[in-house]
Amino acid sequence: MTGLLIGLILALITAPIIWWRWGDPSIAVIVSLSLLTACTIAATIAVLLPWFFNKLSIDPAFGSGPLATVIQDLLSLLIYFYIAILILR
Repeated sequence: MTGLLIGLILALITAPIIWWRWGDPSIAVIVSLSLLTACTIAATIAVLLPWFFNKLSIDPAFGSGPLATVIQDLLSLLIYFYIAILILR
């Protein structure tokens, strides 16, 4: 819920700014939806990855540092490009 709330707040703040700056509502929607989705998924990964490592009897700290960051960054890019492709078709 925290990731969803942070994403929603960021989306609501950035949408009008992007629309005003670039004058294109589709770009504002792409960035806002991407922020909302990426923040939600990043928070979910931050919780689930250490939990999963703990279930495998691996030190959960391995899943909460750089590994989680890399996974979150890659997913954020994929989310952005996927949403952009869907909207700009």
